[in-house]
Amino acid sequence: MNDYSLANYDFDLPKELIRQVPPENRTDSRLMILEGKGIQHSKFAKIAEFIRKDDVLILNRTRVRKSLVIGRKATGGRLEINFLKRDKDNFLALIKGRVRDGESFEIGDRTVRVGSNPEGFRVVEGNIDWDYIESIGHLPLPPYIKQRKDFDYYQNEIGVKTGSVAAPTASLHFSRDLLDSLGRKGVKIRYVLLEVGYGTYKEIKDDCIRKHIVDEEEIEVTGDLVSDMENARGNVIAVGTTVMRSLETASYPGRLVPYSGLTRIFIYPGWKFNSGVTHLLTNFHIPRSSLLSLVYAFGGEQRIKAAYQEAIERKYYFYSLGDAMLMDRYSSS
Repeated sequence: MNDYSLANYDFDLPKELIRQVPPENRTDSRLMILEGKGIQHSKFAKIAEFIRKDDVLILNRTRVRKSLVIGRKATGGRLEINFLKRDKDNFLALIKGRVRDGESFEIGDRTVRVGSNPEGFRVVEGNIDWDYIESIGHLPLPPYIKQRKDFDYYQNEIGVKTGSVAAPTASLHFSRDLLDSLGRKGVKIRYVLLEVGYGTYKEIKDDCIRKHIVDEEEIEVTGDLVSDMENARGNVIAVGTTVMRSLETASYPGRLVPYSGLTRIFIYPGWKFNSGVTHLLTNFHIPRSSLLSLVYAFGGEQRIKAAYQEAIERKYYFYSLGDAMLMDRYSSS
């Protein structure tokens, strides 16, 4: 029987295993292989040893907006504004620093005014748009990364559409050279689009995780990808939880179909997977998160707990700049 108590999705992680700077090269991370009851340890640069000709490898092609902007109050006080999304003519944002509803401040050479909304976000209004925000903004790195500077690493090399507030981190391990090499081997490289929202950082607060509500995110699964998956002669590998959620959304009626629209799908143990994905490649995730619940659901709760414990003992790096795990879908038989 599944245990949906929040405590079941918690674990202690030494702070030194939260990587603060990216590896020198994208493929320098370590790689844990979880296949059946066995665990292997390798390097991401050697992932081609575990992906075969005719496998389908699916990545998320989103790019992260430069949505973190520095503001100045009339008093000279400094603000950090993380713009999340449009809300009619205004923007929803998170603001670090004290500012009252109705107060104005400067960003770049423009003046904006702030309010609040019932969801707990701040509402920023003024003569600004995404183009202007990105012209003065920085990449919004995750809150657990203390060195606040832009990393080229944190931007997806294969991204084509800007719209996310966070990177699909499993894709960050892939260089173009590695993808080209896999393509020459006969691996089919395919893509979805999910624009990652701020909810990716949210801790689950409810004592029963099934009460958690996931924020809406925009996705696209094309007909060509559906056809390639239906005709796959090898494994189907989802690169990251965003890809898995996209494909499961598109297969929610019980069969994978093309889909473009919104999703707030929340996958936790007991979920019936319908998309045809056989393997998941993902990072080591935050406790008490919807990301970890998805990994439990796909990889098997006890098997993942054991793998995470071994990862901690062997000093794997966790979270966005950390190492990766390639797992097959858990079967109790």
